[in-house]
Amino acid sequence: MRVTTPVARRGLDPAAVRAHFPALERLHDGRPVAYLDGPGGTQVPRATIDAIAAHLAAGDANTHGAFAASEETDALIADAHAAMADFLGAHDPAEIVFGPNMTTLTLAVSRALGRDLRPGDEIVVTRLDHDANVAPWLAVAEDRGATVRWVDVNEEDGTLDLDGLGSLLGPATRLVAVGLASNAIGTINDVGRVTELAHAAGALVYVDAVHAAPHLPINVADLHVDFLACSPYKFFGPHLGALYGRREHLERLAAYRVRPAGDRLPGKWETGTQPHELLAGLLGTFTYLASLGRAYGLAGHDADRRTSLRAAMVAIRQYERGLIGPLLGALAAVPGLRVRGIADPGRVDERVPTVAFTIDDHRPRAVAEHLASRGISVWDGDYYAVELVRRLGLAETGGMVRIGLVHYNTLEEAERLVEALDELVTLSSA
Repeated sequence: MRVTTPVARRGLDPAAVRAHFPALERLHDGRPVAYLDGPGGTQVPRATIDAIAAHLAAGDANTHGAFAASEETDALIADAHAAMADFLGAHDPAEIVFGPNMTTLTLAVSRALGRDLRPGDEIVVTRLDHDANVAPWLAVAEDRGATVRWVDVNEEDGTLDLDGLGSLLGPATRLVAVGLASNAIGTINDVGRVTELAHAAGALVYVDAVHAAPHLPINVADLHVDFLACSPYKFFGPHLGALYGRREHLERLAAYRVRPAGDRLPGKWETGTQPHELLAGLLGTFTYLASLGRAYGLAGHDADRRTSLRAAMVAIRQYERGLIGPLLGALAAVPGLRVRGIADPGRVDERVPTVAFTIDDHRPRAVAEHLASRGISVWDGDYYAVELVRRLGLAETGGMVRIGLVHYNTLEEAERLVEALDELVTLSSA
């Protein structure tokens, strides 16, 4: 079955983009591997690989020394914080904290916030979120005797019941934890509305933007959030976690740290020696993304990094819209296949190009294995969206199959996917 779109592709040049990613040259039975597994971690551009190698080759050193290699590390770390602030729209690089991953950073913040929780205080979480933005809050609530309240999911289209959120908020609410986009089914949440309601109740807002970061321009200043976490390895960078926190909160809260770390930001939150080579790689990722913004976005060739990064994400978002609508239309024609979440191609603005589905009489793992045999990489299971999979009644049957497109994927790869699914259904019915 052919995946087609009635509009000629504009903006990003897929061939030029793909040339930046060495991993996309990998073959399976003579055909390029179709990496449709982006939500679990994306491939990285050559600029990232080269930056990591260059840093290590030049000689690494720890921070705050009186010699050249150490001074270079200090400069690298400062630039990485500034670049991450540019990417997220933060005004102060000191509001950026790096760590091994989003989960670890969220656990650290939850422990710090937990110091101030008392029995009877309330935390609001959702049934759509990745467990990294649920389990830390459940644990701290249990430790401190706080109450957890849940925002439900509309089962039909996988959207949050934000109309019910207002009834959950009150004088006892201390924090609302919500995702910007679902890592399982791709729903984009109205975080602006969540933040407005939460702040009106006097609560803080903690946003998981891990799955949104590869797909959407993010501006923490516009969202007015208190905390926002993401993972660079999900947006074409190395394995790192990154956290934005409003300065007033990062300064006020007592971080769990070693004593020499002191109280200066962001050091009080960054435990131990940072992975300097990975921060260098992250700068390489931002160099690549900024180049996209200058080549394909609204940024001029002389635009600064912040402007270029935002332009890149706008261009990526536009390109991905051209992938998801046709894919949803083609999947609807596969016998027995049911998309979980927003399935209407006319609602692409409400989702990112991550699609989860089930096929009648086929375990998700078996579907993923069939696709792998055809050189197509996808995920199966619950992807740590534990509450969502339970809510959909799929926990006992292996969860769902998840397709995760990013800007280096193509309509041709989507077509391969649909053909392989048609083949699977045909073989099983023969």
